[in-house]
Amino acid sequence: MTHTPNHVREYLAEIGRRGGEKSRRDLFSSHAKKMVAIREMKRAALKAGKPWPPRDRKTLKLLKLT
Repeated sequence: MTHTPNHVREYLAEIGRRGGEKSRRDLFSSHAKKMVAIREMKRAALKAGKPWPPRDRKTLKLLKLT
C-alpha cells in the first residue's frame, strides 16, 4: 500500500469531521424510549409469528413517534 502525503490525510480528516458534525442529530430520551419500545414490540411479534408491522389501527397508532 502506498503512503499518503500528510496534507492529503489532513484534508480528508477535515472533510470527515465536518460531515460528522453536520449529520449529528439530537436524540431525546423520550424518543429513544419509544424507539426501544417499538423494537421490543417488533421482536415479540416476530417471535409469536405475527405480521410486522401490525395491521390493526390501534397498534399502528401506538407506533407514531409524534
